[in-house]
Amino acid sequence: MKGVIWNCRGVGKKGMATCLSDMISDHSVDFLGLQETMKKNFSPGCLRKIDPFSIFSWNWTPSVGKSGGILCGIRNDNLDIVS
Repeated sequence: MKGVIWNCRGVGKKGMATCLSDMISDHSVDFLGLQETMKKNFSPGCLRKIDPFSIFSWNWTPSVGKSGGILCGIRNDNLDIVS
């Protein structure tokens, strides 16, 4: 099992979605946790840029103002979300 936990300090930066997508595919990541996303919501289009083949289940905690926010992705075929 491989995972990434990253304090990304803003997931909306230019090139960040491509970086995350490449990291997921290059390293066969099973879970991804991003801290300090600075986003209140993630649209389906935003998640599709990170995960173009929809192999992850995504959950997030919204940011408060310009701080905080967590995005968590779990690979559907390897792991289950219990609660």
